Amino acid sequence: MTRVKKTAACPIGGVGVGGKWMFWIWYHLLSGTKRFGELQRLIPGASRQMLTQELRELEQVGVLRRKVYVQVPPKVEYSLTELGWQAEPVVRQLEAWGRWYGEQVHLEFDWMVSLGGKWTFWLWYHLLSGPKRFSELQKLLPEISRQVLTLELRKLEQMGVLYRQASSGEETKGAYALTELGRNSEPILRQFYAWGRWICEQLDLDYDWPVLDEPVVRAS
Repeated sequence: MTRVKKTAACPIGGVGVGGKWMFWIWYHLLSGTKRFGELQRLIPGASRQMLTQELRELEQVGVLRRKVYVQVPPKVEYSLTELGWQAEPVVRQLEAWGRWYGEQVHLEFDWMVSLGGKWTFWLWYHLLSGPKRFSELQKLLPEISRQVLTLELRKLEQMGVLYRQASSGEETKGAYALTELGRNSEPILRQFYAWGRWICEQLDLDYDWPVLDEPVVRAS
C-alpha cells in the first residue's frame, strides 16, 4: 500500500488522519451505506466543508469507499471498506463508553468530539503515569504552545478528568492529576492507543509519536 502521510495519534483523533467528527462518520456508517445528505443530518454539528474534508481523508487511507452514480441530480454514497469494518468492535465500545462518561459528568457532553481535539487524548494519556507539572507536560508535548496547553488543561478540568493539586509536597504541588473519573478511563484509553498503533500498521502509516512514560501496571 502506498504510504499516505504520517500520523501522531489514533486516526479518529484530531492529531492523526482526521478530526473531531471522524469517529461519528465511522460510527454511523456501521449501520450501512449513507449519502452525504444523510451524514449531514446525522452529524448536524459538522459543517459541509469539514464533513467533506474528513470523508476524503477516510477514503484516502482506505477506511471507506465513495461511489459516484452517473445521473442527474448526481448521487454519491459512502460505505466502509473491509478495514473499516474490522474496527467495528472498538468503535462501538467507544460510543458506549462515551455515553457512560456523559452520565457520570451529568452534562450534555459529546465525549468523542472533545477527544478529537488535537492534544486532549495525549494530555489525558500522559497523566495516567501520575501527576505532572505544567513544565513536564510541555516537555512531553514539545509542539504544543503554552497558551494552547493552558486551554486544553482547563477543558479537561471542566470535563471532570483532572484537577490541579493544591498542596501535596513540594514535588507535586501545583501539578495536574487525574480525578477518579479520569483514572477509571484508563482501560479504554489504553485500548484507544493500542488500536491507533494497529490501524496505522494496516494503513502503512507512521505512528511516530510514541508515549515514552508508560504508566506503571497496577497489581490486580
